[in-house]
Amino acid sequence: MPTGFIKQNIEEFHSQKVTFDSKIEGYKAKLGILDDDIAAQAKDTAYLGWAITEKDVFVKNGHSWVKFGEELYHGADTGVAATPPGTPTIVVAPAVVNPDMKGRFADIAAACKRSPNYTIVIGTDLGIEAVITPFVPHDGKPVVTVTLHVGHPFFKYPKGKYDAAQIYKDSHDGKGLIKFDKAVNATYTDNSELPPAGTAVIWDYVFILLYKGVEVGTASDVVSITVKGM
Repeated sequence: MPTGFIKQNIEEFHSQKVTFDSKIEGYKAKLGILDDDIAAQAKDTAYLGWAITEKDVFVKNGHSWVKFGEELYHGADTGVAATPPGTPTIVVAPAVVNPDMKGRFADIAAACKRSPNYTIVIGTDLGIEAVITPFVPHDGKPVVTVTLHVGHPFFKYPKGKYDAAQIYKDSHDGKGLIKFDKAVNATYTDNSELPPAGTAVIWDYVFILLYKGVEVGTASDVVSITVKGM
């Protein structure tokens, strides 16, 4: 059966399953869905939620180690020993499941849709109908993240159907926020010359989406990062 209704992002897929699990009990008799199949879905959802949470903890810890390494290399010696980040403790996992959650979710959705009592309204409530959201360029507001890559600011933003993003930058040099560059891809590195060695400076950025060469939508929140001379 078509699986276009299944969210492709793992976090969104988990949210989709949470919605399904919370509502399928109210439809199981009408749609003829077995309790064992519902329990299997709940088991999948619990394990996926655990995996996402643990992944986020370790990703955050990895960022801390990157920052720690940069401090070891670039930081000033204050006479205090460098302290490495701790190692996260894995939370006890719920009952283990096999791979292919997407396939199992597609199967139970298909079982729902085979029922003569199934309707689009029910499917929408269960989260197993594809929702088509029209693209309205002026509704866009980019959510921008920034990290350091070899000392330079590295950005990610959801480009989607937009042409690019116009970047405004405040280098805290007295000029304020000025038009700086365009990010034509969903990632962008600011390779501007870094401050003098040993000097730390805050750089601020604002992204505005471009569609057909025109700035549209709402400007991103200001994202800031501290850069240091190497």
